Amino acid sequence: MTDTLVEAAHIASATHRADATDPDWVRKFRAAALERWNAEPLPDRVEHLWRYTGPERILPGAREFTSPDGRFGDLPSDFADAMFEKAAAYAVCRDGVLLRCAVDSMVADLGVVVEDLHSAAMTKRKLLEPHLGALRGACDGIGAKFDHLTAAAFTGGAFVHIPRGVTLERPIRISSRIGGSGVLAARSVFIVEPGAQATIVVDLASAEGSEDAATMFHETTEVFVGASARLRIVFVQTLGPKVIHAPAVRARVAHDGLLESVSVALGGGTVKALLASELAETGAKANVLGIVFGDGRRHFDHHTFQDHLAPSTTSNLDYRTVVGGRARSAYTGRLRIRPGALKSEARQRNHNLVLSDDARADTIPELEILADDVSCSHAAAVAPIDEEQVFFCESRGFSPDEARSAIVLGFLEPTVAQIPGDLLLARVRAALEKRLAAVVGAQGSAR
Repeated sequence: MTDTLVEAAHIASATHRADATDPDWVRKFRAAALERWNAEPLPDRVEHLWRYTGPERILPGAREFTSPDGRFGDLPSDFADAMFEKAAAYAVCRDGVLLRCAVDSMVADLGVVVEDLHSAAMTKRKLLEPHLGALRGACDGIGAKFDHLTAAAFTGGAFVHIPRGVTLERPIRISSRIGGSGVLAARSVFIVEPGAQATIVVDLASAEGSEDAATMFHETTEVFVGASARLRIVFVQTLGPKVIHAPAVRARVAHDGLLESVSVALGGGTVKALLASELAETGAKANVLGIVFGDGRRHFDHHTFQDHLAPSTTSNLDYRTVVGGRARSAYTGRLRIRPGALKSEARQRNHNLVLSDDARADTIPELEILADDVSCSHAAAVAPIDEEQVFFCESRGFSPDEARSAIVLGFLEPTVAQIPGDLLLARVRAALEKRLAAVVGAQGSAR
């Protein structure tokens, strides 16, 4: 058989295996998604969103879908928090499946739910069904082909529900690990009801012993922020250098709601990421921060889409990228102000530091303004480290390598500082410092 036929057979088999214990409504959901996957053509490489990363790079091809491993490994040390002093809930996932979860009893009494998506499908249909797959067509349905893949073949994911008016002072912590050499698919749904407030932290890394595994991981997260609700969501990704990661986050923000998103991408060999926010009702806001650090031969391709559907909506986006070695980064950011979305404000900034002659960063900002009386701006830059800044640091006693490292870390710090949790923050900073030292040191040897 050709790779295309093998791929179709593997996806169909994965779908049928996954739905073996599903309720009927989820089986129908999967079957419809599988039909859409088979019917929808692959995105064309000439489309600008696929110019730098051909869709074939994230296709399963002849790879088989892997059954999730039920072993998480050692828990993060800060998860040993029996008094829930640092978090409202802790959850651990392996290969997309939520294995275990502990929720503070006082938080559970408020009706907060953190559980595996499969379990929620069986016990919370009235809550989950209207939301699962509801954002498939948001923001012009970008990335729809691969949304169909996760909808058909997902083996699990996280389901978080914050009831109306509930405020969580401590974050919900989700630690996720993946491994193996096959294909994995997961879907998650986060719902914050009107007037509620919460922070969700998702920490994704390769499982112990699988740091060099060539896993392909497709995941879709759907986020719903209700009227006057507040959600801060933090994604930290430190996958191994051979992983192919294709995450898609789609969000809808209602009247006077606020979504704050922080994305930190430090790992993976090939990463094709989408973050789309639909500001659906008057007064909705989205603040989006992101950092990308690429070294070696890592390849990152991030696309963001802020879609203003209603008047007086606001979006602020700041993505910062650092590439060294032979790494490649591409960023495409789209802002759209729809007809009738008067008095909306949108800001977009993408700055890139290139640390070596063989590294490359591309940035494409896009503004589509279809309404009057709005305020929009964008800024994009690709440049090496400013040698005047290096000279200034050296005049204060820094070595050349120390100066360059300090400048890069300072460039990233405004976003890094937004990561909740002392140990997770320390792990991210340590990873950055270690890899930056290697890149800067290699450049220093070449000078």
